[in-house]
Amino acid sequence: MTNENAKRKLSYILKCLTALTSLGGVTISLFESVNHGYSHWSKRFLYFTAQSNLWIGITMLTLILYPLFGKTPPRFFYILKYVFTVSITVTGLVFCCLLGPFGDKSYHLWAFSSWLTHIFTPLFAISDFFLDGEKMRLRGGHVWICALPPLFYSALTLLLEAFRVDFGRGEFYPYFFLNYRSPVGVFGFATNIPFFAGSFYWIAFLGLLVLAIGFLYKKWNNAQIKNSSR
Repeated sequence: MTNENAKRKLSYILKCLTALTSLGGVTISLFESVNHGYSHWSKRFLYFTAQSNLWIGITMLTLILYPLFGKTPPRFFYILKYVFTVSITVTGLVFCCLLGPFGDKSYHLWAFSSWLTHIFTPLFAISDFFLDGEKMRLRGGHVWICALPPLFYSALTLLLEAFRVDFGRGEFYPYFFLNYRSPVGVFGFATNIPFFAGSFYWIAFLGLLVLAIGFLYKKWNNAQIKNSSR
């Protein structure tokens, strides 16, 4: 078996694992909802974790199924995989750096489904992105597309908060940094952890983080294409 064939097989396995942990993790979280203090299982879909896992899971499942029917996936799906890999990377980073250390422990942050959706899915998806031989050259415009999923989510939470929609636990926000009525509000600062900066600064920081990750992934992807063509 050539090195390239081995990489393709491993990439296929990683896609399968990503689809399994993302879609499986979200499904398990629905069954855990009531025991974890949520008023209804459907409230889970209001969180970026569930949405980003569904996006990457469905995309990977599509890329798995096309070859089984002897068809080549449209190149568009590789752009989606790039965009949603950035989203799931942010999901993993935010959980490990913010929610894990500072989040409310009553949310059962380290439940089995949480391990699947916050740790394993990002690891598998990122590994596949760096390994996948089916690469296409990415452009600067694709980096900006990476900002659309979190931008959509920020707008959604703002709209739901304005209508005082409960996110499932008697709270009108999904994450502490999107609590527009916290002690520091939107533009304030404080010394209280985790509310030491207003929501505006968190959104701006996360937006820059998304673009930075998108740029780095694009640069690495295009460098690999350039090296393989030599």
